[in-house]
Amino acid sequence: MTGIAGITTVVFDIDGTLLDSAAGILAGFRRALVAGGVATPAEADLRIHLGPPLLDFLVTAGVAQDRLAEAAQAYHDFYLTDGIWQASPYAGITPLLDRLVASGYRLATASAKRSATAEAIVTAHGLAPYFAVIGGTSQTRLTKADTLGYVLAELNAEPGETIMIGDRHHDIEGAHAHGIRAIGVRWGYGVGDELVRARADWLADDVADLVRLLGA
Repeated sequence: MTGIAGITTVVFDIDGTLLDSAAGILAGFRRALVAGGVATPAEADLRIHLGPPLLDFLVTAGVAQDRLAEAAQAYHDFYLTDGIWQASPYAGITPLLDRLVASGYRLATASAKRSATAEAIVTAHGLAPYFAVIGGTSQTRLTKADTLGYVLAELNAEPGETIMIGDRHHDIEGAHAHGIRAIGVRWGYGVGDELVRARADWLADDVADLVRLLGA
């Protein structure tokens, strides 16, 4: 099967792309807001924040600067013990990863989660062995573009031979910041036509579309 030409490295977002992890994240959001002294909005208003960095959500939700660390810690304390288990791979993801590895692609993740959290959830759901690098945020990597830069450096990968796959506009914009082409997936947590507005190079409605696009 022939896919997008010249690709050797495939980088995946985690939440809303590899894993349906909304339940655990939303539960963590609620605990963080309680710790931060902020009223919890309706679930629909929380869901639009699935995907971007936690700190962005807390600031937008109105957590005061002097309560941010406490709120973030409440989230992580819950998430690393309970939240990571409230997730599962989307249908077809594990067979897709099998096919990509068998086809010779190098795989990595670039997540808005902290690196330790990204590694924990990918490991918990049996996906860690597929990835040469599990990239997440850190004190020096704050954006999707930062994390993608780290992944490229770790793999010594060429942007023109790399593709990013994600469900939010941050994934597309972060990829384009490095000259990386990007596939937007429509089964995740994107809002409205944000993937189109972010100018995703391709759109995938389901995993079968990814198989076709990647030639796996």
